[in-house]
Amino acid sequence: MKRLLLLLLPTLSFATAAPQALLGLRAKPTEPYLREHYAEYIPAGTGLSVIATVEHTSAAEVLRRGDIILSINGKPLSTEAEMKELVQHSKSGDVLQLKVLRLGDVIELSITLAARPEQPTLSREQQSEFYRLLLLLNPQDKTATVNVPEVRRQMLLLAQMGLADKDEYGTCVLYMATEKTLIRIKSTERSLTISNNHPEIPDAHLRADYYKRDDKRLPEELSDMLLRAEYYRP
Repeated sequence: MKRLLLLLLPTLSFATAAPQALLGLRAKPTEPYLREHYAEYIPAGTGLSVIATVEHTSAAEVLRRGDIILSINGKPLSTEAEMKELVQHSKSGDVLQLKVLRLGDVIELSITLAARPEQPTLSREQQSEFYRLLLLLNPQDKTATVNVPEVRRQMLLLAQMGLADKDEYGTCVLYMATEKTLIRIKSTERSLTISNNHPEIPDAHLRADYYKRDDKRLPEELSDMLLRAEYYRP
């Protein structure tokens, strides 16, 4: 990993990366009690409940937290991986037709997969601090773990530099992207979550408290993807 990181860092570009198609949606399998309650609308074993949307995307304009996606383009879905795979085989500008259960009513919605927004060019100082975040997420010592509080401090710095978003509660969110994958890094006072929309690469959920300064390493597939990713502004 150390050699790989050293080889990749000098070649990273921060101005051109973007996913081929961006849905901007996080969902999970619908809870059994909801499936039972709405059994007349949700076929057995299907249904995806919306848990979050990415700001400035079509999904955020159309969907609400708690919506239950019954089908996309006529295909019932049961896992987020199936939804991600569908997006992987789409391109920006494609229109998805969704059937959604909202507060007991079945409605039909259309979502246009986002085209890549124009990406900012980072200054040398911004690039340097971005490199530092990658190093913190990928410790060169294979026995070392991710220092979550240190990542938190770096995320706060990136927020001050305008690269990450910070809300009133101090939660920092930063995006990265590869050719077809959007990566979301979320840092709170006690946790670090790295999620992505690739159907085969796991997310990471790390925690730290006052008595523990670090956590486990990121899954290798996720680490490798981060090293290929570039800064992305939705």
